[in-house]
Amino acid sequence: MILVLSPLQLLSGSKFIRLLILSILISYNTYANSTISQYFPINKGRISLNAINNESKTENYDSLYEITFRGKKILVPPHKKSFKIAVLLPFHTDAINSTIDKKRANVMLEYYQGIKTAIKQIDSLESKFIISFHDTDNDTNQLKSILASKDIKEADLIIGPTSKRQVEIASIYCKKNRTPLFLPITNSISSDHNPYVFDLNPSNTLKAREFLTYFKSHHSDKSLVIIRDKGYFDRTFGKALVAECKQQQISIKIVPYSTNTDWSKTLNGNSLVIHTTQDKIKLNYTVTGLQAYRDNIILVGSDKLLDFNDVDYNQWEKLNITFLSENKSQVANPRSNQMKVAYRMDYRDDPSWFSYMGYDHFLFACEILDAFGNYFPLFIENKEITYSNTNFSMKRTESTFKNQYLVIFRLVNGQLTIENIK
Repeated sequence: MILVLSPLQLLSGSKFIRLLILSILISYNTYANSTISQYFPINKGRISLNAINNESKTENYDSLYEITFRGKKILVPPHKKSFKIAVLLPFHTDAINSTIDKKRANVMLEYYQGIKTAIKQIDSLESKFIISFHDTDNDTNQLKSILASKDIKEADLIIGPTSKRQVEIASIYCKKNRTPLFLPITNSISSDHNPYVFDLNPSNTLKAREFLTYFKSHHSDKSLVIIRDKGYFDRTFGKALVAECKQQQISIKIVPYSTNTDWSKTLNGNSLVIHTTQDKIKLNYTVTGLQAYRDNIILVGSDKLLDFNDVDYNQWEKLNITFLSENKSQVANPRSNQMKVAYRMDYRDDPSWFSYMGYDHFLFACEILDAFGNYFPLFIENKEITYSNTNFSMKRTESTFKNQYLVIFRLVNGQLTIENIK
């Protein structure tokens, strides 16, 4: 059985004006036949639980069985084929909310609609899933009440919540009860060891590491120049990039943004210049100043700049320019096309990034539970699993599991192509 919120109607064109009051739960059954894929072998008959709960314990199995996941085979321990997933998000079903609450509710509606689209895709899985949705209303007392409910106590996996304070509360609960917690948007900020928390949204630190992997693999012969403008992208990714360069002892040159930068004194031969701005006017000033050095540089920017027009195209293509993103569906791929078609059938509109997020997160949760049961951390760690708009490459850190994923787009002849990281 899957429990879902009542269908939410699209109210006007491509925008969600408001949420309907979510007072009715509808339920229906879904079952699935799955083909599951191997990532690494386990010694037959023995499996260590250290990777899951940090305990010194090894269990023996006489009946490991073979499954297939995305064309590869693997031996897995026996596990159940019925799971309960609880989704805890600030839907704000209360009719009276602030402007910020309403904006947050619209985002959660888009995420929810992505999940609803994904539910139809799990018919191919063998397992049975019961999905319950809970409105945290972005209120810590409400969250605590939800966590004390029977639905959550019986959950095999929790998706959400989103605010930092609620993430902290849910993380403590899940560690105590040994329940996997998938954080969809807000990354865990606690440094405490908690192997039950999975940050699905790539952190700025891990994106910086991926970018530096790309830099060392493809541009190690170039000087790295970072232009900082004190904007949001600079304060988040830019700050993380500078810190990671220091950690890896990579030489960098930091340049404060200015319309009057003397590039002849700034650049030192062949250079990779990353502009930590999300302001197209600032980027265009930099592009203009760098055109005299076009044969010696590669310029890198944020994917938030990709909503450009023909004038931007013509200006930027005078340089070798790439963009950093987590949203790979900006270059169409078979999985994103499949999702888009299904979403359009239900909502008569294109999915937003949050709709893609809900779709990918839900499928990821269902597929790995179906394949590996509660042993899934053993099988997904350090293995990249592809979905419609993002990939999941879960890295174990000292605190939690974190998704280390980044996509790099290159602009060529007005078209975006995906660059290999390694």
